[in-house]
Amino acid sequence: MTYSFRKAGWALACAVLAFAGFQSRASAGPLAFSLTQVGAFGGEPSLSTDTNGLLYDSSPSGPDTFRSNDKGATWTQIQSPDTTSGDTCINTDAENSLYWCNLNGNPGLPLQVDVYKSTSPTITTCTSNCSWQYGNNATTGGTCNTSCNPFGVDRQWVGSTIRPGHTTATADVVLMYHDFYGPSHIWVNISHDGGATFGTAQEILAAGATTNPNGTITAEGYTFCNTIPAGVSIVPPDAPAAKHPGRVFVAWLASDLASDASGCNLTMAAAFHTLWVSYSDDALTAATPTWSPQMAFDTGIGHDASTPFIAFTLDRQGDPYFGVTAPGPNEVFATCAAESTAGTVQSDATCSYRMWVVWSQDGGNTWNGGGGTLPDPPGSAAAAYLASPATQTGTDVFPTIAAGDPGKVDIAYLHTDEIVPTDAAGKFVVLGCDRDDYATPPPNYPPRCHWNLFASQSLNLTASPSAATWTNLQVTSVPMHYGDICNLGIACPVSIFGVPVPRDPRNLLDFNQEVVDPTTGCAHIAYADDNEAGSTYGDPANPSPLGGHLASANQTDGPSVIGTGLCGQAIVTPESPWSVLLPLAGAAAAVGAGVYTRRRRRLAVG
Repeated sequence: MTYSFRKAGWALACAVLAFAGFQSRASAGPLAFSLTQVGAFGGEPSLSTDTNGLLYDSSPSGPDTFRSNDKGATWTQIQSPDTTSGDTCINTDAENSLYWCNLNGNPGLPLQVDVYKSTSPTITTCTSNCSWQYGNNATTGGTCNTSCNPFGVDRQWVGSTIRPGHTTATADVVLMYHDFYGPSHIWVNISHDGGATFGTAQEILAAGATTNPNGTITAEGYTFCNTIPAGVSIVPPDAPAAKHPGRVFVAWLASDLASDASGCNLTMAAAFHTLWVSYSDDALTAATPTWSPQMAFDTGIGHDASTPFIAFTLDRQGDPYFGVTAPGPNEVFATCAAESTAGTVQSDATCSYRMWVVWSQDGGNTWNGGGGTLPDPPGSAAAAYLASPATQTGTDVFPTIAAGDPGKVDIAYLHTDEIVPTDAAGKFVVLGCDRDDYATPPPNYPPRCHWNLFASQSLNLTASPSAATWTNLQVTSVPMHYGDICNLGIACPVSIFGVPVPRDPRNLLDFNQEVVDPTTGCAHIAYADDNEAGSTYGDPANPSPLGGHLASANQTDGPSVIGTGLCGQAIVTPESPWSVLLPLAGAAAAVGAGVYTRRRRRLAVG
């Protein structure tokens, strides 16, 4: 089971908050967002939009699933196809069918993933009966879960597409995840009958050896033992030929061989600093697809990007993008670690965690123009786009990204003005943003950190990283989280020297998500708010009106990333977003070996 959360809270109407954006480099236009209560509190909200702009939000807490028919202004809870969950993910296809996947399993057996599809013609209105169809594993005849992977499964994502001449009944559906009890490789199960049946689990790096053996060996070296899946997306069938319609991308975050001794996925103690994709042009048609791996960006050894996830998406033409929060290139992680233990609160601005973007305009082969240090395969980015304000210091985490037209993106992240102390590996110090949880507060830790949701937008990523412009906005006026944010996955502590911590530093879990409405070009961000009045997580002096709830931030003004107009103005000829407008963001933290109790398993410190 996942956490049991407090259900009490205010019954709120939509709290409309419009803010003037402050600038990073130059202005691309004003932004405004409204904030809305979605439902009971839950972390890791998965967000999806269909071709008509209907929004779906799901959290493993419950699990709960919600739908909005009015651009995020109000939300209705709908039936979830399962009653227990470890992780959820959702996706819609071009005919607006809804896919829902769930990390689950049987006691004593490795965790697996189940995939469901709503076959209800009233998915836009159903509440108690949404006619969920289970995705059987064709190889085992339904005797095993959808994934049926012998090494177990963790942090799954799902993508879908409908090829010309097909319908939702024959949609291609790709389930992607990493194994947890094996080498932490990236796997897919693929359905060609609309999610009714899925094939055998395929390990994508093993398949890559036929197309790029040297690059595959390089990818194996970085990927072995430590991965965080970031998402799966499929280039839409109406994309230009040069964008490879039908190309399937899988994306993940990895560390390096030298870090494996730290404990790999079990401890998350390593700095995860390499961003990867692998793509296949025959995954939807071949019995044994081939895959081509490519490093997108290396933030640098000790420059940890597992905060806790990274985000991945495609734009409307199939160009891939990563959103990531990590230290900048000028950070010397050993210096930051030494300063973090020097007896005073960290104030070195170079130790700040910032929001960054990298993207490819040639199908995932070359990122931000290339020039990165990895020789084989070449094409990784030498520099990333800085998406948070150039003058801002502090710590950014929980990156999200959504793209519209090529080079036009909306991103979001959580920010505190405090610079979280880091250790010798470049990881956040345990409870480093919540010193009051210690009997004797460490003098080098800041007070409990206030975190706010920020958004940024760029309309000209076709320019170089040094020339692109961003508009930045603080979306929440009251902090949505008060305290620590742990990025150690199941190793996040439940006690310190035998004393239980009063606040779980992983209460938000591991990610937020963002999508773009294809009918308006407006961004929507799903996030969790636990700054609840009267709770142990709340700030007594400044609780959030949405505290203790899932929430959505809905763009109400400012430029659209589709076309040239403003967000909210009807797009004259909206194109179907297919699966590529769904940013299966955010990267995933490693998950425990437990089954239903996986989210309660933590390690004690001391």
